[in-house]
Amino acid sequence: MDRRLLEVLAEDGRISVAALAQRAGISRAATYNRLDTLRETGVVEGYSVRVNPARVGLGVTALVLISGRQPAWRSLRRRLVSMPEVEYCAFTTGEYDALLVVRVPDVETLRDVVLERLQASEEIRATQTIFVLEELVKRPLVLPQD
Repeated sequence: MDRRLLEVLAEDGRISVAALAQRAGISRAATYNRLDTLRETGVVEGYSVRVNPARVGLGVTALVLISGRQPAWRSLRRRLVSMPEVEYCAFTTGEYDALLVVRVPDVETLRDVVLERLQASEEIRATQTIFVLEELVKRPLVLPQD
């Protein structure tokens, strides 16, 4: 039942509880209880809006791979979290230490982000930038397969 509630919410996070209950095939009371449990257990962390980046002026998307200096990973973490151009950041294993999804209005701004703010940082040894040509899959929710 929780899976069905999550699938419906992923399609429309603004759906009313009554409509959610109807689409999930359970009572409103059960829906309220299940939603409360999903929030309390941390399965549902919040609700947000999906925005088309290009339509709000962020027409350039790039993946930036970062190789950091190991003793400075805490300050690197603070730096990356504070950058408004970073939509997604994950520390990784392998050749690179972090993966960023960066959204900016133009190539000049991306150049400044990469050259002036990242590569000039003492915490960063090297970066690799990959331009995104087209986003094919951007799911709001991925659940384990049955």
